[in-house]
Amino acid sequence: MQGKKHSGINLQRIQALKKREPNGILRDDQKRPDGLTLIPWQQGKALVWDVTCVDTLAETYLRRSAGQLGYAANKAEELKRHKYRELDGRYLFCPVAFETFGPCGNEASSLIQQIGKRIAEAAAETRPLSFVKQKLSIDIQRGNAASVFGTFSSHKGLEEIYPIVDVNNRDF
Repeated sequence: MQGKKHSGINLQRIQALKKREPNGILRDDQKRPDGLTLIPWQQGKALVWDVTCVDTLAETYLRRSAGQLGYAANKAEELKRHKYRELDGRYLFCPVAFETFGPCGNEASSLIQQIGKRIAEAAAETRPLSFVKQKLSIDIQRGNAASVFGTFSSHKGLEEIYPIVDVNNRDF
């Protein structure tokens, strides 16, 4: 699923070339962020992002998620920002968090708005934001389906129930 989470954040359309899992931007634990723009994004700095999708119904988030839309995603963004705090000053860092039920964090929402706006300007098109949101929504649904199907020992017979999903392809 690693490659799939990047497909919705398509920066090539706005000439903000990106590099997935860039080398040279390591945290203390040797983990890398998910992406880096190769040209400045804002304020003369490249944009670095790290994407996560958290379970809305996880025990950790359930009580607060029930009363506050996007709580789990916002909490995940807060944790990501803390993990990548050493990048401050050198890069613009944007944590990008989605929930399995669809809501995204505030920072993810802001980035998606910026991407949609930049694509609209570059392509002289009025609907890119809708397309970006639809693509991300489908990616989340596919990830959810992959998680559910991953719990089955056999997919035999499920093709009739879920005709839009190739249950034989574990990559979705």
